[in-house]
Amino acid sequence: MNQFSIILITILLLLVVIYLFTRKGGKEERKKQALRQKYYKLLRLPPELAAETMGRQMKNLKEKHPHKSEEWYLEKIIYDLERDRG
Repeated sequence: MNQFSIILITILLLLVVIYLFTRKGGKEERKKQALRQKYYKLLRLPPELAAETMGRQMKNLKEKHPHKSEEWYLEKIIYDLERDRG
């Protein structure tokens, strides 16, 4: 193999890694957005009030349960809301 082939293979591998990394990040962001939409739908408030309420709930959960993912907090907020509505 010559030097050009090694550089080309390295670049291709790097592009594959970047693609896989960004693809995963997009999937996580879509899931968080879907959770936010579900929360807004359950809460039945104007978007500004719902966002403000979610912010307070997130802050409280972060104090009680530090070092969790944003997805975890959103799922917990939705779980609690659905549980309380019975």
